[in-house]
Amino acid sequence: MMLALLFGVFAVLLIIGMPVAYGMAISAVVCLMVDPSLPGLVLSQKMFTSMDSFSLMAVPFFMLAGTLMEKSGITKILVNWARSLVGHCTGGIGDAAIVSGVVMAGVSGSANADTSALAAMLVPMMREEKYDDGYACALVASAGALGPIIPPSIMMVLYSGVTSISINKLFLAGYLPGFLIAAGYMAVNYMYAKRNNIPKSKFVGFSVLLRNTLAALPALFMPCIIIFGIMLGVVTATEAGVLACTYAVIYGVLNKSLSLKILKDCLMDAIHATVNCMVVVAFAGIFGTLATNYNMSKVILNLASVFMGNKYIIMLFISVILFVAGMFIDSNAAMLMLVPVFSPLILQYGFDPIYFAMVCILTLDMGGMSPPVGLLMYIASSITDTPLAKTVKQIWQFLFVNYGVTILVIFVPALVTLLPTLFG
Repeated sequence: MMLALLFGVFAVLLIIGMPVAYGMAISAVVCLMVDPSLPGLVLSQKMFTSMDSFSLMAVPFFMLAGTLMEKSGITKILVNWARSLVGHCTGGIGDAAIVSGVVMAGVSGSANADTSALAAMLVPMMREEKYDDGYACALVASAGALGPIIPPSIMMVLYSGVTSISINKLFLAGYLPGFLIAAGYMAVNYMYAKRNNIPKSKFVGFSVLLRNTLAALPALFMPCIIIFGIMLGVVTATEAGVLACTYAVIYGVLNKSLSLKILKDCLMDAIHATVNCMVVVAFAGIFGTLATNYNMSKVILNLASVFMGNKYIIMLFISVILFVAGMFIDSNAAMLMLVPVFSPLILQYGFDPIYFAMVCILTLDMGGMSPPVGLLMYIASSITDTPLAKTVKQIWQFLFVNYGVTILVIFVPALVTLLPTLFG
């Protein structure tokens, strides 16, 4: 009864347009008013302990590092480099968007920031080469969605904060699925270019490629700090975030793109984004505590038992639930709200925690780029003045790639456990 009330009030608040964080908080308060068996003091303590995590310190650092690098002109440099690298291939400008998305993912870890930057620069270029507006927006939104999968990832940091799983191992687990998804996007883009007779550009020449590569090296070096620092065990993920911020400031000062005013704006943007994340973390802690107290975990276990204990089918079942949740709720909020509820399944069926985490992250990220919420589609469409319906029509082919890789990960766990095992 109380479990139905908790989720029922939350669903009504979402329908009327209440922000997800406040919806979780209000639904929890309503349940406490009806059934005060759980002291309010416990919930206030849970709000604090949800945020009291060393892992979560990485959030503001990666937010700031990504903002600093974007203000330093990194997007334009990376796009120029990507175009000179793959622009001469079939569907070259689309491939350049995907390559830029992969590299940008290694800088900011924020899908929203990556999509905004890529849409502003690449969609006008794609229009000039006769790409459909809806396809161009769907492509850059999908490329931006690589941010939570290819480290550093804010979603991985938040997952680590609520489950105490090593961020280093989560970061390592994201590379192979992220690169597989990017390769799938390139295959889709190749078929689109062939089908629509998109003209190929001429190769710019090795001299231009070398010049653009040298210009992009300082920007490309930043993801290397994070990747190799963590893989070699030199730094933790939080320390890598600090190093990335320091490097971004030095980079901005040396190329004279970073002033005190821009630095202040970057700090304010990072603070604003961090506060938004932490508010969701705090209120999701309350919501998750009540859901657990009202035996949500028992309900999930009973549902899972329908599948006769086949752990692969159970993972497919979980992925469907998370995908549907991600379609209507912000991906980070859905993860913080549902992952504690699913946690007993890890013990019950002996799932590898890293494997379970990556299936959750892959599925929720896919839900976040799909209709009806699909924030990344809204961002790309609004920046480029493209009707949203056109983007929605084209996004499905990229979603099929994401879900195909997710299913592959479910049945081949080594895709996410290999690197953490080798370097963890």
